[in-house]
Amino acid sequence: MPLESVEETPEFPALDAFETIAWDYHASSHSTRGHPLGPLREALRVQGLPDAATVGKMRHGKHVRYAGLVICRQRPGTASGVTFMTLEDETGFVNLVIWTRVFERYAVLAKTAAFLGVTGKLEARDGVVHVIADELWTPRLSVQPRHGRSRDFH
Repeated sequence: MPLESVEETPEFPALDAFETIAWDYHASSHSTRGHPLGPLREALRVQGLPDAATVGKMRHGKHVRYAGLVICRQRPGTASGVTFMTLEDETGFVNLVIWTRVFERYAVLAKTAAFLGVTGKLEARDGVVHVIADELWTPRLSVQPRHGRSRDFH
C-alpha cells in the first residue's frame, strides 16, 4: 500500500561571507572562499587598522596599530627572552618582536589570543619589516573571526 510522504524542507537564511568562511574554518581549519578577516576589512579600516600589505610598505620608524590572526608564536632559547609572533590577514603577514617586559605585561593575551591587536614601532631594514610591540590588545569587532590553531613555542 503506497503511502504519501509529506516533507517540508526548512528554510534558513543564507549565510553571509563571514559566516560561510567561519563555518569552513570550524569544519576544516581553512577556507577556499576567503580569509576570516576579509569580510571584516571595512570594520577594521574604520578603526584605522591597516592591512598587512599596507604595513609592509610603511616607512621605518612609523608608529603603527595593526590587528591580525596569530599564526605563530616563537620564543627561542637563544633570543634572551624575546618572543616573535606572526600575524596574518587577507593580504599577508606582519612579524612582531615582543621584548620580555611587554610580553610579561600582556602575558595572557600574548599566550592565548587567536585574534590580536598590536601597537608599536615599525622597523624596516633591508626589505625585512617587523613591528616592535609596545602594547598588545584585543581588537573590538561585532563578530570575532574563527581561526585554526597557531603554531606555538616549538
